[in-house]
Amino acid sequence: MKKAMLIAEIPNAFRPEPLGDEDMEKFYEPTMSVRTGEDYDSPIDDIYDRCCEPRARNASLLMGHMGCGKSTELTCLAERLRSVGYPVAIIFCDRELDGENKTFPDVMILMADALLQLAQENKCALNRDDLETIRTFWTASIEKEDIIFDGTDLTVQAEAGVGAPKLLGGLIKLFANLKTSLKYNEESRTVYREQIVKYNSQWLGAMNRIADQITRQDGKQPILIFEDLDKGDTWNVFSGHGRQLTGVSFPVVYTFPIAYFYSPNFAEMESFFQINHLPMIKTRTIDGNPYAEGIAAIRAIVGRRAELALFEDGVLDELIDKTGGCLRHLFYAISKAARWTERKRETQISMALAKRALYEIRDSLSARIDGKRKQDDFLVEVYSGNHTEITDHDELLNMMKALTVLEYNGQRWYNVHPLIEEYLRDIGKLPPKKTNEG
Repeated sequence: MKKAMLIAEIPNAFRPEPLGDEDMEKFYEPTMSVRTGEDYDSPIDDIYDRCCEPRARNASLLMGHMGCGKSTELTCLAERLRSVGYPVAIIFCDRELDGENKTFPDVMILMADALLQLAQENKCALNRDDLETIRTFWTASIEKEDIIFDGTDLTVQAEAGVGAPKLLGGLIKLFANLKTSLKYNEESRTVYREQIVKYNSQWLGAMNRIADQITRQDGKQPILIFEDLDKGDTWNVFSGHGRQLTGVSFPVVYTFPIAYFYSPNFAEMESFFQINHLPMIKTRTIDGNPYAEGIAAIRAIVGRRAELALFEDGVLDELIDKTGGCLRHLFYAISKAARWTERKRETQISMALAKRALYEIRDSLSARIDGKRKQDDFLVEVYSGNHTEITDHDELLNMMKALTVLEYNGQRWYNVHPLIEEYLRDIGKLPPKKTNEG
């Protein structure tokens, strides 16, 4: 990725993807103090410290709105841990699994695959018996069900009797096929899930032994980060499985939907995981005034990716204000407006095109409100001043899932998305906004 110097280069610079390791130095902008309100208060620092402390049940949940910057912060965390010698794997669950049909056993399979790949990358001398245990674990179930992948019997992918390095390579190929089936083959993934559930203690034991052998390489534990796990249907992954997901001997970080914090069942998570929140970058204070530090931080993020002269005067401020700190929405609006600007053969994003892009986001957000008076009244109540003492947790959960209500600061206060505020004014649920003249 390179910084956009021309309108045509903006969409590539604002792709909705986390920064890769090679881009961090050029494009990463520290924002934690404006997120939490304090220089010393950082959920990412908390996770880093925990990852550096060898102990049992060292599992963290990182919660935050979709589009708030979790992916970039986790990439930064991984790079920081690698710089002091830790073998780290980031697992992109959205790429590996069916987002609407993922379960706890799927995560266990991705965990093993990541550990084996870390072992190979770090040239760890793994115990052949442990590798054979993993091979047998799968080939026994595959032979029983007579499952074939791409016309090839999977049992020959990792031959018995070979040395540990060759067996490790065969297992990595085997897991590539397993992951394909988890995403696309309903019959096969049913078999694999049943196998993991039935023999979970043996599976966890094998994972811990592999991790311990990686640790002995240079004294640093492997660390796994499960990215995108908060997208789609997530509760089935965690509900009833906290003990297993935290039952490994090495640090694991799972992303988790922030809205589920308000579920009555969330207490189950607190029993097993260390909980961390990554707040949005607020652009307004709790009193509704512009928050200069937050606006400046987001301008700096944009300025790292594009020349600010590509925006007409006032346009970037409008985009920042109306997206409320949701970087995903901001990046979408910038990219969309840039494409229209290029088609018009203009050299700067105009206010008219920026507002048109914002309206697309507003239209999508407002469609998530079902029009019931209860929901409208709830949103009006939040906007009008009830930013901290919300008692209707069911409605709050629904509105946070829909991104129509956003959460800010470590002290946790809430506000209506600015584009939903605009929508509520247009339909008469809020009074017209006062102007300087009025």
